[in-house]
Amino acid sequence: MKNKYIALVAVAALLLVTACSRLTEANLEKIHNGMTPAEVKAILGTPTGSETSSALGIITGTTYTYHTGSSDVKITFLNDKVIATEGEFK
Repeated sequence: MKNKYIALVAVAALLLVTACSRLTEANLEKIHNGMTPAEVKAILGTPTGSETSSALGIITGTTYTYHTGSSDVKITFLNDKVIATEGEFK
């Protein structure tokens, strides 16, 4: 009985983690040029990493990276607007 309970909890936890992942090809297709960082986060969630650089304080570039065990996605912003997306899903 105890083994069945442990197996049930493990399956439930796996389903919960999978259901919470917003990093999907379908969601990446919703991202388009001109979107703001807040709009991207609303669709994909908080990025796993980000880098920001500035040129003369006039132009700011930021890259959000999203990584899971089976996916890698980069969203590039110029002055807080999406200019490029790329992703690999396994």
